[in-house]
Amino acid sequence: MSNLENLGDVDLKTNFPANNDVLAYDSATSKWVPKNLITLDNNSRASSYVIELDRWEIKNNGIEPLKTTNGINNALLWAKENKYGEVTLPEGTYLIDKNSSIKFWSDTHYKLYGCLFVKESNNLTAYEILTCIDIKNTIIEGATVKGDRETHDYSINSTHEWGHGISIKNLCYNILIRNCESFECTGDGLAISADFSALGGAQHNKTNGGHFSKGDINANGNIDNTQMQYVTVNKFFDITTPLAKEVGYIFYSGDGYGGYGSGLNLNKVPIKVHFYDSNQTYLGNRSYRTYEYIYIDAMPLGTKFVRFSFLGNFDAMDGNLHYVSCAKTPQYITFRGCNTHKNRRLGASVMGGRFITYENCEIHNNSNKLIVSKGCNPGYGIDVEDGYMNNQRILIRSCNFHDNRAGDFICVSTRGVTLENNKFEKLVYFNGQGDDYLSQGNLYHGPIRGKSITSGVEKDGTFCTFKNDSVFGTQVGLDGGNTTLENCVFTKTALQLGGETVKVINCKLTYEQEGTTISALTLSGKHVEIHDSLFDIRSGNAYGAFLAPNDYLLISNSQFFTGETVGGILGSFKEVIIKDSEFIHTGAKANYTRVYATEQMRIEHNTFKNHSFRILGGDYLNNILAVDKGYITHYFKNNKIIWTRSSNTYVHELLGPGIGIGLIPRLDVSDNRLEIIDQNVSLGSLYTMRIFVENHLTFLNNIIATIKTSENNTKGTIILDYAYRSGTTVSRPKATIINQNNTKINSDILFTANLNNQLEKMSGNNPLASFAPSQPTSGTYELGELIYNSTPVAGGYLGWVCITAGCASNSPWAPSTNYVKDTIIYFQGHVYQAQNNGISGLNVPNFSKVSGAITLDNGLNWKEIGLLAVFKQFGFIQQ
Repeated sequence: MSNLENLGDVDLKTNFPANNDVLAYDSATSKWVPKNLITLDNNSRASSYVIELDRWEIKNNGIEPLKTTNGINNALLWAKENKYGEVTLPEGTYLIDKNSSIKFWSDTHYKLYGCLFVKESNNLTAYEILTCIDIKNTIIEGATVKGDRETHDYSINSTHEWGHGISIKNLCYNILIRNCESFECTGDGLAISADFSALGGAQHNKTNGGHFSKGDINANGNIDNTQMQYVTVNKFFDITTPLAKEVGYIFYSGDGYGGYGSGLNLNKVPIKVHFYDSNQTYLGNRSYRTYEYIYIDAMPLGTKFVRFSFLGNFDAMDGNLHYVSCAKTPQYITFRGCNTHKNRRLGASVMGGRFITYENCEIHNNSNKLIVSKGCNPGYGIDVEDGYMNNQRILIRSCNFHDNRAGDFICVSTRGVTLENNKFEKLVYFNGQGDDYLSQGNLYHGPIRGKSITSGVEKDGTFCTFKNDSVFGTQVGLDGGNTTLENCVFTKTALQLGGETVKVINCKLTYEQEGTTISALTLSGKHVEIHDSLFDIRSGNAYGAFLAPNDYLLISNSQFFTGETVGGILGSFKEVIIKDSEFIHTGAKANYTRVYATEQMRIEHNTFKNHSFRILGGDYLNNILAVDKGYITHYFKNNKIIWTRSSNTYVHELLGPGIGIGLIPRLDVSDNRLEIIDQNVSLGSLYTMRIFVENHLTFLNNIIATIKTSENNTKGTIILDYAYRSGTTVSRPKATIINQNNTKINSDILFTANLNNQLEKMSGNNPLASFAPSQPTSGTYELGELIYNSTPVAGGYLGWVCITAGCASNSPWAPSTNYVKDTIIYFQGHVYQAQNNGISGLNVPNFSKVSGAITLDNGLNWKEIGLLAVFKQFGFIQQ
């Protein structure tokens, strides 16, 4: 007997045969039911329910979409109400009504293997096929979802980009989508989104501040406007509303685009949350970060209202809009073993979600043109954006990306993204005001881009870390925040690194792209470190960089191999340390590397082989000298320079193919070995090292040796030259030169005529003499420097000695005087230079004695440039 309706009201428990193999008695409902639905006890049903297609009027042959959709939804709801923990839908093709979707429920495991859900063709701008909304602890596996992309009616004026396959929305929690496929949707194959609900906003008003006030909240809960470094949101927000109770948390956020408005950025600023009871009695405060959840059940007992305060410049604000959000946000959502492809917009999207995982997924061929429809932007495999910092902890592991139109992955303003053990074919873009990006064990065949500054200030940028990644045949440009590359391999790849900090540790880069002008390696970060790495650059530009003033460059135990390159720039830094490294050039073309160190430099224990190196202490383009601190700041020591080939090519402003050093006030070149090896080919006379002397040079214990293997005319040469300035008539610097214990083997160490040939014989710290017909009235002089009288006479003096180091001048300041730009005057022991043309005032201005300070004088600007040089006569010549 299988028709339960014929059983009537008899006592089935006692009168129905116990050995029946079709039905069984269910004590929970006091009814006989099919055995596959029997409960395990009196309180819960059996774990599994197979949906009966006929009972629910469901068609599995791709017809009758409205009946089918309603039938499936009714069956799922009935299963939920009857406490079935597992629901299976028989195999088949299910046509889903254009105006609705399949709705899933909490605490249920759905098995949908062999089920194809096809969206009925429509003209809707937005739709879903499978939907999870406000549910938790749910598993959906085996479903195949197909949109109507190729049959869709796009005639309505809209982007039609919101047609999604599997959609997870609002307060979803602990959802697993396993072994599912989604394709040919008009929007995204897999979509996660929050609803952006809020308790309200705080609007800044230019006239009276609106909801913002200057000051902090004191211990009594009132605004103390003497705390001028703070800004308070003076509006009270009620956290006992139905929305707040439903969500269970609030958080402080920026505007609809994640920004905080003009003159303010709160991504790195602690936010004080102030608690009040129903009578607005103050209950205290706690500090949180923007976009971090403030859970209501953790607030002080009796809290009804909250207000907010934070460090900020109230006067700089201009129309700012912030929100106290209760966004219903999906959390702990996992896609495992899924396949999303041929969707019109994106393979997958996150528009508000936390703890989101994509694992072992295939994400490919999204947003490309099909037979009928074209793709639409953004056109990536996965796109994480719109939720801004509410998008947090995104994990993509062991996924395969390929053939996605615009790129494989992009994230905008997220907090915590991890890419692990994936394969990427196209662009990966870490973008926007994000925090903490980690890539490890990935294979990249497409470009990598990254720029993320979380507060508008470079030093507050995110940390972007790459570990054990392999990058092939592409370009990597990371130019914001703090980047670390560790144990990575870059093959046929150009690397451009900038931002606040850049660290390259135990990495290898090879670059062999023929016929390209792309710089293979660009280092322009403010703080750059390279350790234990290899750069093998065979063609294209070896280096290239911006000349922006950065802080620090450290290269340690690394190797740089260049081939047919044209050279370039490592970068401009305040401090440079290059040690225990090799720079080896193997090509026939001339090559050089240029590095600037405006304050300090140590280049030690390196090898330079056929590789020209330009070492500068300032900006040669603008004739700016490095900072003179009064002591040696730049060192070139214990290096080996090897030259085995001829090169007379003019390769830089410092002539010659070897090491060129200039624009450094005080320099130490010691204990270096320079070897010229002719290898049976005449190398001519090479300028192996050329030093442009400034204020001081220590030149000690250097060896220059020409190693002859034939009778060729080969000679190595070190040239010590004067400090040439383009467009000037400098004839001789005022320099101190220490020249001791240097060795020449078939080679020369030469002083140019401008440095005076007598220096070649000098030893010790002796001043270089210069000549003048009278006491100097211009130029810079050191303590003890001698100026010989070029027209000595009996009864006169031999010359002058500098007893106070500084700048010479014989022009005291005078009132109502016409001065031209660059005129140098003195006043009370200091020297000042006119920055413009003008007429001085009637009264003495209040001259500043601070180095580099500007003093205003009736429209003239006087810049303090140092102390006045003071001289005494010496060497009286008797009659």
